[in-house]
Amino acid sequence: MALTTSTSGCLSGLPPLGTKPSYARVDVPDATPPNYRRWLPAQGTSHDDWVITYVAPGPFEGPVPEEFVARRGALRTELDYFGIGYENYDNLVVTNLATVIEAEFSTAAVKSTLAETGYEPDGTYREYDLYARSDVPRRAAVSDNAIVWTSRQVHDEPDLEATIDAGHGHVERYHEANDAFAAITEAVGASRMLYVGGDHPGLRPALAEIGADAFRTDDDAAYHLLTERYPPDIEPSVDRIQLALEDEPYELTTEVETADVGVDGRFATVEARVPFAPNRGRDALNDPPQVTWGASFDAEAQSVTLHHEAGEEIDADWLWYDVDFDDDYNEIEKEPLWPGRDSVGPGDKAEVDLSDSPDATGISVLYGTDGVGSRNLFTYLLGSDE
Repeated sequence: MALTTSTSGCLSGLPPLGTKPSYARVDVPDATPPNYRRWLPAQGTSHDDWVITYVAPGPFEGPVPEEFVARRGALRTELDYFGIGYENYDNLVVTNLATVIEAEFSTAAVKSTLAETGYEPDGTYREYDLYARSDVPRRAAVSDNAIVWTSRQVHDEPDLEATIDAGHGHVERYHEANDAFAAITEAVGASRMLYVGGDHPGLRPALAEIGADAFRTDDDAAYHLLTERYPPDIEPSVDRIQLALEDEPYELTTEVETADVGVDGRFATVEARVPFAPNRGRDALNDPPQVTWGASFDAEAQSVTLHHEAGEEIDADWLWYDVDFDDDYNEIEKEPLWPGRDSVGPGDKAEVDLSDSPDATGISVLYGTDGVGSRNLFTYLLGSDE
């Protein structure tokens, strides 16, 4: 049950081989309690490749570290817009089952935003009001201080009810059933951004029982941390961890200044400092819009209508579409989605003619310039809502 926000394929790493990191003591800000564990039920989390992501969103003005900003961009890309915006969330938890937003918000404002989109009321569950849609199957549950959301594009095995049950203590939670997960989450706590799970960027991942990858910040710097817990028959050592870092130069963000390696029993941890660089600009590709997208397919006309339903306005020059085929092997051909427009916002629609593409299987909305590089904001499979 791999999560689409998985940290595999990270965009940056340590300097190339031959340029060893500088090792020294790093004073890392304290962690906060691992309260995110409440949302992960024991049932449905038994596979090796699951990942739980925790974020304390808030504003982030610093241009580095690049890996933090890139991951933040990936999270924003995946989320629908519920009328409150990413920076206003107190906590964001993403599992293979669901995404949970905890914040102070007006439930009336959230429900009003949903009413302007393709979401429709779908009953209640416990104290939550439910909403659902079928173009890309998505569900949202709204209570006084939390939104639980599932999407077939984001979650491998969506289970909104199990997530709600875990969050409110109605079922056993994963940390209550799994010793390794309990131990590593007690060790790492919570951070500004945290990934815990099987498919993690790691120190010695082939040997580790479980690993975690985190960013913390203070007024002067950011800190990238890697932690692994090993089975009882494997003894980690500082020398072996340093060698692993130098042999696999892709695990820490590129701007690392100093790394501190420590071993404590079955745990090995690297704590690395990344100084802020206020004069370095941030890649706009890593600040994608948060939008609720919708789509519909007219089989007779062979056309797809894409809807910007709610969320941020976007520079039209940054919006493209790509027609998907079974045999295109992830090839991307960007075509302007709103040519001649300056900006695109809630209520705007674009129709894409597919009459010359009878073998098309879907259509994707892309965000980027006309050059190399883009983010996939939304994918609609033809006829999925029929």
